[in-house]
Amino acid sequence: MDGSNVDAMDLNFSNEKGKSINPPVDAKYTLINRINKCLTASRILRKLGYILSVESLLHMRSLILSPLGLIPKRKLSQSIFRLGLSVTGERLSTRFHFKIQHCRERQLLLLKDILNENKDTEFGKKHNFENIQSVEEFQQCVPVNTYDSLEDYVTRQTRGESDVLVKGQPISYATTSGTTGTPKYIPITKRAQLESHQNISRIFTHSILEECPEAYDGTILTIVSPAEEGKTPDGTVFGSTSGQLILSMNKVVQDKYTIPYEVLTLENYEARNYCIILLGIHNPVTMLSTANPSTLSLLAKQGNQWRDLLITDTESGTLNSNLDIPENIRKLVQERFSANPDLADQLRLSIYKDPENILRPKHYWKDLNLITCWTGGNSNVFIRDMKSWYGEVKIRDLGYLASEIRGSIPLSNEDTSGVLTIGENFFEFVRVSDIDQTNPTFLLADELEVGERYYIFFTTKAGLYRYNINDIIEVTGFVHNTPKIIFIQKGKGVTNITGEKLYEQQLLAAVKQAEQSTKIELSFFICQANANASRYEFYAEFNDKSLTNDQMNIFLNEVEQQIINSNLEYATKIKSLRLKPMRLHILGDNSLELYKNWRVAGGIREAQFKTTPLVSEDSFLEPLSVLSTLARDEAA
Repeated sequence: MDGSNVDAMDLNFSNEKGKSINPPVDAKYTLINRINKCLTASRILRKLGYILSVESLLHMRSLILSPLGLIPKRKLSQSIFRLGLSVTGERLSTRFHFKIQHCRERQLLLLKDILNENKDTEFGKKHNFENIQSVEEFQQCVPVNTYDSLEDYVTRQTRGESDVLVKGQPISYATTSGTTGTPKYIPITKRAQLESHQNISRIFTHSILEECPEAYDGTILTIVSPAEEGKTPDGTVFGSTSGQLILSMNKVVQDKYTIPYEVLTLENYEARNYCIILLGIHNPVTMLSTANPSTLSLLAKQGNQWRDLLITDTESGTLNSNLDIPENIRKLVQERFSANPDLADQLRLSIYKDPENILRPKHYWKDLNLITCWTGGNSNVFIRDMKSWYGEVKIRDLGYLASEIRGSIPLSNEDTSGVLTIGENFFEFVRVSDIDQTNPTFLLADELEVGERYYIFFTTKAGLYRYNINDIIEVTGFVHNTPKIIFIQKGKGVTNITGEKLYEQQLLAAVKQAEQSTKIELSFFICQANANASRYEFYAEFNDKSLTNDQMNIFLNEVEQQIINSNLEYATKIKSLRLKPMRLHILGDNSLELYKNWRVAGGIREAQFKTTPLVSEDSFLEPLSVLSTLARDEAA
């Protein structure tokens, strides 16, 4: 097992304990937990003294050398930022490393805490939270849930009812796409916001400070979605969790960021991205952070596409007047940069020297030390593309992260897997091979095996109980006795290229609606998520063989429009150019029979054969006979 913590005494007795939550731990654990809290306080005092000494020396050096032009003047806000991150990060990280030595104990303590806190809610009373004494009883009393099974409870909360899923009411909601046209509203409580979002984020950023402190020398360019996208009927804000996290930061911390939050709220994505690139060019960016690497790939390509405009604005110190930007935000951006003819000349020279005469981020972000983004699932496609633009910069995975949960914390740039957040979420797992059994075995976190793949289920501090997010993870190792995981893919009936999460039900409904509205019917179809091309490939055999290319393209346009209407994430990715429009492949006769025969020949029993309308793997396309392929602009 890897990982170490010299101040925490190792107790490897989790496997000897049962699954009772009353009491969840014994006296031995309680004693060592108290000792660790004392040691944590001691570490914080030592860290505080060290940081104060170092920052004092750096400011003295700045006072002497900056007037001579030898070094930049050190800002007080920079010292406050580093002091705050070091002290709070040290406290949270020391406790985190202690907890992951006692995986079973921490999970049982957390489960008991969640049940006790919410025993008087409607959901808690219905599922007998007050009398649950063990994990087995919890699993018997509380069924596995999806958003659909919890939606009625959530809807009532959004209308102002209290004590439904959680004690009191949520303070906000995160939004993500659901299986139907209605977005999911993921509740966030005050406790969850602090402990499950802010504190986990601080542990993550502190681990970067410990391994790669130079990433904080300059500014941090972070791209997130807006914190407020609307309000529920009772007036509670809903939006992105990452946006809410940025907005909740104090001014000293916000000053460390390259892009003002207001720019990130621009509805015109091209105008937003233009401002992000322009302000980035004029700032010493040393860290770049956004969840999806496809965003960074697109940003790099747009920077080259707009290079003449960017260089002109850099030289003149004025923001392009043709951009669709509200006046208040235009003024805010304009105040953040000034004319810099020397920098404009440097950019021109970089283009001239580039082998392909391209302007790349590595030309204007020469001090970039670290990128934090997803690297799992389909992200490798974008990571490979991204390196040609950003160079061989270090990359830190963000971990297992969704609107519903921050499920893991990667602790090193060299390891894309992350340690489970066992202090914030109660986890259960089912082997992928067992998921279709009538009564699959649910395993706890410390019962997992390295190299195995599992469906993940979790209970949060914000009202998601035994929640099935339909994700598959793989265990890559352990830190002490807590697993490290990586995200592999969505489970059954869902595909995902760049965060859109297209559900099979959404595709089927879209095709049905398109058939009704266009009076064009299909004999067979299959849709593939093509991550390499950043688009969905729609393979279809039409009943009417006399259709023109124009008519078939109209049909495909209607299918995609229906998906856009029902899936807000898909709509966002299309609008922001991270997804390209669907492409139509016209199939020959008897495609269904050919496909069925191929599946049966591969070992599927004929009686068990089912079509697979939504796939990711190329192998499912093997039996298809494509007559022609139409792009959107190829209508006759």
